[in-house]
Amino acid sequence: MIAGAAAGLLVLAGVITIVVGLSSQASFGWFAYQPLANATFTLGGDTLFLTRTTAAGFIVTVLGLVALAFLAGLRLGKRPPR
Repeated sequence: MIAGAAAGLLVLAGVITIVVGLSSQASFGWFAYQPLANATFTLGGDTLFLTRTTAAGFIVTVLGLVALAFLAGLRLGKRPPR
């Protein structure tokens, strides 16, 4: 019971971390310069870069979901045969 609540809180904490990470702006200062054509290439606005906070949120969420799946399997496996 306590392990299930802890796994559920782990999933909730991961989702909150993902939301916080996605709300912050990630900047990536890379550009290419082509001296012969005298032009620059910059990334468009539709490119998504994950921050470390968002990546950590995804990891925590997956770990929580794995723990919930393990606990569900453990609980189903302990049922007496019908």
